[in-house]
Amino acid sequence: TCFPAPIGLGATWNRELMKNIGKTIAAETRAHGIHMVLSPVLGLARELRWGRVEETYGEDPYLASELGLAIIKGMQGDDLTSDSSVVSEPKHFGVHSVPESGSNTGPVSVGMRDGRELFLSVFEKAVRQGGAMGMMAAYHEWDGIPCVSNHWLLTDLLRDEWGFQGLVLSDLGAIAMQYNNHFTVSSPKEAIVNSIKAGMDMQFYDFEHDIYQSSIIEAVKEGFLLVEELDQAVSNVLRVKFSLGLFENPYTDTSLVSRRLGNQKN
Repeated sequence: TCFPAPIGLGATWNRELMKNIGKTIAAETRAHGIHMVLSPVLGLARELRWGRVEETYGEDPYLASELGLAIIKGMQGDDLTSDSSVVSEPKHFGVHSVPESGSNTGPVSVGMRDGRELFLSVFEKAVRQGGAMGMMAAYHEWDGIPCVSNHWLLTDLLRDEWGFQGLVLSDLGAIAMQYNNHFTVSSPKEAIVNSIKAGMDMQFYDFEHDIYQSSIIEAVKEGFLLVEELDQAVSNVLRVKFSLGLFENPYTDTSLVSRRLGNQKN
């Protein structure tokens, strides 16, 4: 079922509608055997040259946080093991939607006060009140530090202060951008290790799997990456999979698709 673009949904100012949309998306998605949705976009539309403004709920942090909270609750439901629930993954964490020149992935220079009070407060509500179990770390650098290697952002703030219990996934290629775009590391291995140490749990196919795996193994053997740091990332991914009930019930009821798609109520 197709719904309006988020900028249109933002114009509804309707929490209950957003929650129902979340429920519909979750039920139809899980019916296909998909367990996580890369949504909602919680950036604020304050740089109108940015080409993804239509993915936001608007410029206001209260509106965005309330509608984001509603759709997250709708998608995740009361029980993630339900065949009508999926993990919600807010993005792009953190201050992403105001890049220099409006260029997607461009650097952001917002100060800490505006960062926390405006842009990060929307994600805080998604975690503290919505219990979001996914989080997508953004491509860009904020104040000169790539988000995917920002320990303060991914660990100190997200987990230690807000109590996030889910998994952090990189935006597609964001880990690799430390090496090929930001030039903050000297090798792909250093990029991978920096991200895991900062609090990244899973790559979004930034590197081919054999490169990703061999880099981690080498880094552990060299003492560059501690086993405890790797275990933490693995544990965070497994916690989400267990919460979805994937080990107890790994298969999808194939009859769900025909019953849910094209559903007039949806």
